[in-house]
Amino acid sequence: MPEYHVIPNEEEVKRLKKEYGLTKDQITKDVATVRSWMLTQPHLPKLPESKNDEIDFWIEGFLRLTKNNLEKTKVAVESHFRLKTMFPQVYDVCDLPNYVESDVYEYLTMVMMPKHTPDGLKIMYYYFNDNNSYLFRPIEIYKRMRLMLDIYQKKGIDFTGIHVLIDTRHITLAHISQFDLFQLKNLIKHAQKAYPLRLKHTHILFPPSFIDVAKSILKPFVSKKMFARLSFHKNIETLWEHIPRDVLPIEYGGYNGNLDMIREEWKTLILKNNDWFLSNENYKSDESKRPKKKKSFSYDKMSFKTLILD
Repeated sequence: MPEYHVIPNEEEVKRLKKEYGLTKDQITKDVATVRSWMLTQPHLPKLPESKNDEIDFWIEGFLRLTKNNLEKTKVAVESHFRLKTMFPQVYDVCDLPNYVESDVYEYLTMVMMPKHTPDGLKIMYYYFNDNNSYLFRPIEIYKRMRLMLDIYQKKGIDFTGIHVLIDTRHITLAHISQFDLFQLKNLIKHAQKAYPLRLKHTHILFPPSFIDVAKSILKPFVSKKMFARLSFHKNIETLWEHIPRDVLPIEYGGYNGNLDMIREEWKTLILKNNDWFLSNENYKSDESKRPKKKKSFSYDKMSFKTLILD
């Protein structure tokens, strides 16, 4: 089975490097700068020399995601390790072989589509296999997303943004009620820094009758920008106005494989990377060692009542 999901598209890699000024010399220099900075951060994990090449390639991926912005790359690296500390359940890989064969895993279809859109974006898709919510775990969405994104980081980043495609035919209010909205908001806040992808659009396919209720519940916990990038499609045809059919699978009127094949490939890829996930599981931030931010003095905040005159 070809690994067409994760083999970087060389044309897309070249396009990104050219667009962001990522020459070989510049990449080497910037990666070294980030590595040196990491060594000065007491709360970041100390990585063994055996992982030097892997970490360099990993940092290069962040340079692409942040459009060659060094400061944003540092934030992304730091946020990645912090996210692992704050949400260990998202990074749990203790038994991936049994996990990918479980009913909980099979209940949720969540994949990245193989091809890019004409503007270089990827399609992240998910769908519940039936409307029984007893197998649904909100943490599954976050966990599966991070497994896929980390595999891309390992293999090579060749995109910087995504369309999210959600088929909601089997979503019920019982699914919505299981979300811890404060946890969701906190996770989104940190995940956006740890995985600095550009969210082009979220497409809701076949919205349920209670969609307005769901929107009202979620609105306080999701940014205005994310809400502005929501589209609702009662039929497939309107989706094609946003995403070309040659990027979509046949189940959605496309020409790019079928979902069963894509699902199986992602399962295979997760298993093939099991040892790699395990080898990185314990590299987290130590928040007790995080440097405290220095409070800056501001004349604007000072009033005569705070002055003590000798």
